[in-house]
Amino acid sequence: MPGRVDMSGTGNDLTYDVIVVGAGPAGENVADRAVQGGLSVAIVEDELVGGECSYWACMPTKALLRSTAALHAARQLPGARQAITSSLDVDAILRRRDGFSSGWKDDGQVSWLQQAGIDLVRGRGRLSGPRTVEVTDVQGQTTQLTARHAVVIATGSSALVPPVPGLADVPVWTNREAVAVKTVPGRLVIVGGGVVAAEMTTAFARLGSAVTMLARDGVLPANEPFAGDWSPRHSRTWASRSSPASESPRLVSTRTAPRCSVWRTAQSWKLTRSSWPSDADRTRKTWACHGSD
Repeated sequence: MPGRVDMSGTGNDLTYDVIVVGAGPAGENVADRAVQGGLSVAIVEDELVGGECSYWACMPTKALLRSTAALHAARQLPGARQAITSSLDVDAILRRRDGFSSGWKDDGQVSWLQQAGIDLVRGRGRLSGPRTVEVTDVQGQTTQLTARHAVVIATGSSALVPPVPGLADVPVWTNREAVAVKTVPGRLVIVGGGVVAAEMTTAFARLGSAVTMLARDGVLPANEPFAGDWSPRHSRTWASRSSPASESPRLVSTRTAPRCSVWRTAQSWKLTRSSWPSDADRTRKTWACHGSD
């Protein structure tokens, strides 16, 4: 295992060859490559080591999707279809998701950092000078880190809550609350048509929610066009309906996964509670919002 080379300093003033701010997948890989090259590395993280992918995106979303995908596939196969004698066990699916996210604890990934020879500094980092990072922990204590060679910024991204009139007046989920849900809501509105929005729409629809997706630029607009064209073999075509208000979202397509509606706004975010589609629950305040487009 590579050793930590030329790490110096005492107390709250430490010097490393490289400092990485952000312990998500990119930050972890950069830190590991630097250590493998013989450099001393500190990685700064104020949340969970492993980042969004391990706890609120890639891994738990796949865990939510897998069981329903297996059931969906079995229902298409003669012989396997007849063996299905019960419905989904939603609680079991959520427990499986909890396992994939390690119960939202990062002990395992912290252990990997230690084995790799990477120092972890807990707290929020900010650039305080050339190749210098000031880290403030939860107690308000600060540590000054200085890099001989470079500071790597790998802080990732956060969910965007769009400026929809009235949205601030109701409880809103980002992808984090949606992925970590303890119970499946009866109805859900998902704003956005990107990867996380598409995953959450599919997962919750198959878990039993009635989901409405509001997608300004369509589904998966950053991917090849066919990726957003959900095939009739795996979806149900719903009849087109007009919106009840002239300034409300215009219905462009309702090619959907079961119990989902795909909507696209006419121009920009001009939505109020009274302008949701008529089949959306205007009183239930369990809405999900992920502004991925």
